[in-house]
Amino acid sequence: MADPRENVPLQTLVTQAIAVLLTCGSEVEPTAVRGVAARLVGLAAQTTGLDEEEAVHLVTPETVADTIMKSAADQHGGATSPHAVRPVRIDGRTVDVPVTSLGHLVMATAQAGKYAMFNGDSAAAAHLLDLATEIGAAQVKRYSDGTATVPVGMLTETADLVESVADRVETNGWSICPCDEDHGQRQVDIGSLPVMRHHAALARTLSESAAG
Repeated sequence: MADPRENVPLQTLVTQAIAVLLTCGSEVEPTAVRGVAARLVGLAAQTTGLDEEEAVHLVTPETVADTIMKSAADQHGGATSPHAVRPVRIDGRTVDVPVTSLGHLVMATAQAGKYAMFNGDSAAAAHLLDLATEIGAAQVKRYSDGTATVPVGMLTETADLVESVADRVETNGWSICPCDEDHGQRQVDIGSLPVMRHHAALARTLSESAAG
């Protein structure tokens, strides 16, 4: 039997589910949507005794989107959704910022990304890595006279995510080394807090400097 991920009806279901998620204000990685859709189709096939090529027509885009959104809402401890649910970047404005400030934000997203990765939040780590890449690309591609043009939404996401990681370090016990042995990592974590909060405030200040 052909892989259900390769059939046209499933691809159509995935596309429609992504559209439903966007109307809900959420952007989800297409591979994650495909995985959920394929799983739901497989379950429908097992329940009905149909082939997966036929069962795909029993699964609606709304069901796929609802499954993903419920999974995101059910996460505990403030963890980001395993399906990489992200808010749609609606703010289309851009702002010119000093490239030195962007350098600080690259460091901030990298540091916060390490904390997210070491503490089991792979989706947040991936998002932070994407932001670090986007910020770095802006430094290289849109650099002019000591400034670079960047999306305001990118700065807002950076501020929110870095601040969120700082909160988890402070209140949830996230650590740069979450092992069971004490070798001074808590002192490192405490020292990282003001740096992360400073960088989050920098990103927010830069985003608020945009006109309009």
